[in-house]
Amino acid sequence: MWIIFSILTVLLWGTSETIFKSVSNNERNSVLKLIAYNGIIYGIIAIIYMFITQTEISFEVITAYLPIALVYIASMFCTYKAMRMVKVSILSPIQNSSCVFVTILCMVILHQEVEWYQLVAIGMIILGIILLSINKDETLMLARPDNEKAISKAAAYKLYLTGLAFALGYMLLDAVGSFMDENVLETDLSENQVLVAYALIYMVVGIICLIYLLATHKTEGLFNFKEDKRKLVGSLVETAGQFTYIYAFAFGDAALASPFIAAYSAVTIILSRIFLKEKLRVRQYAMLALVFVGIIILSIEV
Repeated sequence: MWIIFSILTVLLWGTSETIFKSVSNNERNSVLKLIAYNGIIYGIIAIIYMFITQTEISFEVITAYLPIALVYIASMFCTYKAMRMVKVSILSPIQNSSCVFVTILCMVILHQEVEWYQLVAIGMIILGIILLSINKDETLMLARPDNEKAISKAAAYKLYLTGLAFALGYMLLDAVGSFMDENVLETDLSENQVLVAYALIYMVVGIICLIYLLATHKTEGLFNFKEDKRKLVGSLVETAGQFTYIYAFAFGDAALASPFIAAYSAVTIILSRIFLKEKLRVRQYAMLALVFVGIIILSIEV
């Protein structure tokens, strides 16, 4: 059963990333809108789920999970910002390499030992990220004279490096959140309590973002039905993936489900190639393969 939920998660998250990239334009409020839509939709569905599953949520549970939820939400802010500056086919695998930093945190803080092949995997992932990030073609494309929104080479490099910084920000924050999550789940909080608590906190943040947008901008022109419809669809798909993710781990072994789900970047790359017309060079595909193989090896438990 876990394989079905894992496949669904891979398809849903790969699709949602592609949708979010398609609407990550230069609109001033696009990032706050995405957080608002995602948080509110996730929260509403989680409340329904809470009543169906009779999950007990208290103020103590919310308080206990608040720091972790805020770390995850901050990581979402980073990825939405990065999407405006970097190809999602490059962005997604970089961000999904957060597992390597979870392992490093476990080694440094918890003094956990890792096998030699896992150290090799860490080296493969880091090398793949570095080489994948060195993408001269991306910046030159932004500075091309035939580009309607062409900018100078200096500005293009700055934009690309800023996007990479946000991508790395997501990777580090997601790693910290996952590390903290592991410790919380080993206490008295159940997976359902964690899921609902995160959704409720995310919903509050989403409502705050929406109130801010309504208070600081004219309502007319703030919402564009065509663009916002895709944001809403992306949020629904993303939220569906959150639930299938939980069930993938509930029905299966995390050692098997985790590397499988981490490969949803492959779906993102395929969809971005088909629908967003993003192209990569052979060298970049080789680096992607290096990262994916490293993720899989890192997750192997013998």
